[in-house]
Amino acid sequence: MYDVAARKIQLWNAAMSADPDLYEVAARVSTIPDTATAVLRFANSAYIGAVYPVGTVLEAVIRVGSRSVGALAMASLNRDLVDTWGAPELWEASLVVGRAAKLIGRLLGFGRSENEHLFVAGLFSCAGSAGLLMKDEGYLDWRRRQWMKGASDAQMLERERMVYGSNHVEMATGLLREWNLPDAIVRAVAAHHSPHEDTEKALWAAMMVLPVDSPSRCLDLPFKNAMRALGLEEHREFVETEARLFADVTVDAFTAEPALRAVGEA
Repeated sequence: MYDVAARKIQLWNAAMSADPDLYEVAARVSTIPDTATAVLRFANSAYIGAVYPVGTVLEAVIRVGSRSVGALAMASLNRDLVDTWGAPELWEASLVVGRAAKLIGRLLGFGRSENEHLFVAGLFSCAGSAGLLMKDEGYLDWRRRQWMKGASDAQMLERERMVYGSNHVEMATGLLREWNLPDAIVRAVAAHHSPHEDTEKALWAAMMVLPVDSPSRCLDLPFKNAMRALGLEEHREFVETEARLFADVTVDAFTAEPALRAVGEA
């Protein structure tokens, strides 16, 4: 997984640069089959208003833009991670949180770079839960029991550390640091239970977009309350709807298998 992870992170860095070279981005995409497939599917989806099909990776990159390609690369990396850790059911929920975090950042007036970082932080915010599931398939049931006993966020994290040797936040941030992702992403994930900065609060609110019974949900507060705390209650329905639509389209992009052609082919 590490070689593939490195290529996906390199693709993300190339796609997120201030002046991306779309030929380089497309060439990198073409070396990663699942991401190439997803980029083509995404480029031909009704989600972005495609009216005629594109058939090459380069055409797809030009159509959707480098930042969408970078987002798909990180979504793919997250999928690899939760699959490897034996918790594939967490992937779609992570897409919802990532998209919601980015939308909330936009509504709060953050810059493009901050919003892209929020998307990645949302994707991996509870990736550590997948790691704990790998250690103990009964982890989620154990966590629900702790909540039913009235455990606070801080108590939950401490109990995870006592039972499993590490909590889900430490597992996620350790992995992000190992991948050398930007500090802003690591800080947001590290603070999603106790946010202080505005970007951290955006991620904190996005975590509540999931249904209360979702296995990925690691915070216990209604989404409407979280949005109200940020002064965004009137945008709650929009964020929920758009985040779930994005997740549906992205899942579809990774589950179909269109024929691929090389970057330079007509």
